[in-house]
Order: sequence, then C-alpha cells, then structure tokens
Amino acid sequence: MKTACRLFFLLGCLLAVGGCGGTDGPQTYDVSGKVTFDGTPLPQGEIAFRPTDGKGQSYGGQIENGKYAFESIPGKMQVSITASREVPGKFDEQNPGEKVPVVEQFIPASYNEKTTLEAKVTESAGQNQFDFNLKGE
Repeated sequence: MKTACRLFFLLGCLLAVGGCGGTDGPQTYDVSGKVTFDGTPLPQGEIAFRPTDGKGQSYGGQIENGKYAFESIPGKMQVSITASREVPGKFDEQNPGEKVPVVEQFIPASYNEKTTLEAKVTESAGQNQFDFNLKGE
C-alpha cells in the first residue's frame, strides 16, 4: 500500500512538473537546498512544493545526496518530502520464484502526508535556497 501511495505521489509530481512543453505557463524561479535526516544528507528521495492556498499546480524534484534543485512559481508553499528504503531481511514472495525486497517510507508523516514544512519562494534571484533538517520519530 505504501509503495502504491508513493507511486501516485511521484506520478502527480511528474504530471505537474512535466506540463505541455510550452512557454505560456506561469513564471517560475530556481529553488534549491539541502535535506538531512537525523543529521545525515538524505541519499535519495522526492520533494514537492504546493501552494498553501490550494490553487495552482505542484512543483518538485529528486533529492540526490542531500541536494535538490527545480523550478517553482513564487509564493508561500507547503513542502512535502518522501523517501523509502529496503527493510532488512523482509521480502515479498507472492510471485513463485521471486524474492522482492520490501520497502518502507521512513520519513515521518509530519514531513509529507501531514507536513508542517513551508517555504516562501520569491521572485528575487538567489533568494530561494531552503534547507530542511528532518528528524526521525
């Protein structure tokens, strides 16, 4: 179930970010930053910015080695961060002859499903760096 939720989240981000390839959309600005989890750079994950007023599309990107960069519209944004990892010693063996590692979402819900994170994207160049220091529960 968690894997399915993650896939829907990623699909939503890709559809929102992908657009139609035209230049008639809203003006976007570079955003970047660092994400740590319990003091260590997050090896990989996803980050999404959504307008806090619920209007408009989401923008997001991949987190690699604790860093991310993408473009977003300006305004106050709700930030969601997700990441998964294999559960040591657990496998899904529903298909005969296949042993698929089980993965889990390990970032606490307070940073994604019930996020309390926010960022204010501005139209000023170089002002849109947001670092997030996440802690496990």
